[in-house]
Amino acid sequence: MGTPKTKKQILIIEDNEDTRHFLRHMLSKEYDVLLAENAVLGIDFARNQSPDLILLDVMLPHLSGLDACGMLKKDEKTAHIPIIFLSAKSKVSDITSGLGLGADDYVAKPFDMKELLARIDVRLRASESAARGGDMVIIGDLRIDPANRSVRYKGKEIELTLTEFDILRCLASQPGEVINRKEIIEAVRSNSKKVINDRTIDVHVRSIRKKIPDITKHLSSVYGSGYRYDK
Repeated sequence: MGTPKTKKQILIIEDNEDTRHFLRHMLSKEYDVLLAENAVLGIDFARNQSPDLILLDVMLPHLSGLDACGMLKKDEKTAHIPIIFLSAKSKVSDITSGLGLGADDYVAKPFDMKELLARIDVRLRASESAARGGDMVIIGDLRIDPANRSVRYKGKEIELTLTEFDILRCLASQPGEVINRKEIIEAVRSNSKKVINDRTIDVHVRSIRKKIPDITKHLSSVYGSGYRYDK
């Protein structure tokens, strides 16, 4: 048996030595930190150490961060671990690709350390909230179980990221009501700032629709306002 973790543990998968050690220096004040210089080693750490969160660089040698994310999210041992991408790429297409693979957030380099810390805190608290559970949401063919953070549509289990789950739960728990983007942001970011914005909400909603094509007839956008989930 391993030694119980007294602090939340963060795995940093980053090939740049300076960035890797800078992050360790800044994060070790509050978290236990694991370092991996490539994705292969990082995946092995994730499977065996079960960190509470992963900071994953996109541009890695041999195996890219995007490919690593896909592998981690398909592995039942690691699928539940929140992943925040770190990347010098910041175009909408790059963000969409990263979030579409199951990452929970995307931070462009060079990043503001206060913002990164806020995003880490939000994702960790979201995981804790999911573990505590909450009321089941059942609406038509959609079934959302906060206790184990699972989503089923027409009996089929759907794999959503933490952020996608929070957005869908926010909308489905208030059927027929227009939920504006500000309310969605508040529901997802748990009162922390600079974690999600209008643009990333739209990216996550598109991803939800892609993963559950039939849900499009229920999940509609309301021009100039937000989104609505209808029965």
